Amino acid sequence: MQYDNTNSGAAFKKDNPNPKAPQYSGPLNVEGKDFEISLWEKTSKAGKPFLSIKVGPPREKKAYTPNAHNQSKSNGYAPQAEDDVDGIPF
Repeated sequence: MQYDNTNSGAAFKKDNPNPKAPQYSGPLNVEGKDFEISLWEKTSKAGKPFLSIKVGPPREKKAYTPNAHNQSKSNGYAPQAEDDVDGIPF
């Protein structure tokens, strides 16, 4: 039996040093459409704690590519072509 996540979601605690970043975020499904939720813990002027919530489109997940960072930058760590190693045989 497949799990039905329609009209449900989850928020996970985030450890981000940026004070403006959401403290929690995660997926949300409403009537079959996917969203991303972000939550912040705040305190009202009356001193009562509450959660501020933002709902937006789901974030695109980036595919993992080994060495993608090194290949995209000329930082000296990118793999070199064989003819670019000054004749060293290894």
